[in-house]
Amino acid sequence: KAEIVEILRSKLTPRLMRERILAYHENDIAAALELLKKDERNKLYSILDTATLANILEYSGRLNEYISELSIRKRVKILSHLEAATSVEYLKQMEKADRNMLIELMEDDVRREITLLSSFDEDEIGSKMTTNFISVRNGIGVREAMRELVEQAAENDNISTIYVVDEEEMLVGAIDLKDLIIARENTRLEAITTTSYPYVYASEQIEDCIERIKDYSEDSIPVL
Repeated sequence: KAEIVEILRSKLTPRLMRERILAYHENDIAAALELLKKDERNKLYSILDTATLANILEYSGRLNEYISELSIRKRVKILSHLEAATSVEYLKQMEKADRNMLIELMEDDVRREITLLSSFDEDEIGSKMTTNFISVRNGIGVREAMRELVEQAAENDNISTIYVVDEEEMLVGAIDLKDLIIARENTRLEAITTTSYPYVYASEQIEDCIERIKDYSEDSIPVL
């Protein structure tokens, strides 16, 4: 942490400063934020790209405080890169007028996700879900499914389980990533799709379904 602080307090050009800081793990950079003064943190915010800064802030235990130090424009960009559920938690703590302003400045797809998650009460399981998942259409082959996986993985990194949906976005089942990788290219998805996969409904009370979720021991469960 001390080395990162020393780099930020040096007289290096922004480009060299960024290159040296990015040699460290994002968790280490997040830990160094606590040792910096506000103006020094602002220097760090200015030299990092939005995606990298969002990842660093997610490692921090003072996410809300650091986001609030950003300009409105940068705050919107950071919130758009964070997990939607994390952004919703931050927005809930703001005054309504400020919250609405930030949401209005977001891209349409991000705004839809934020609005969706905000629509559930805190005791409903839908308020805890993430939109970070991979889904593919039923009826395609392994090669096309792999292509879809690669394209969606640029935005969504929860890839260990791939969900299969029909033309109306209804859940058909799930595929384990390992099964997709080892399947032959001409295999249809139906052959490797588990159709008895567990799920919950977004409006279910957390206390009513949490034990059921634990019983399945899956890395993720779809919220419908």
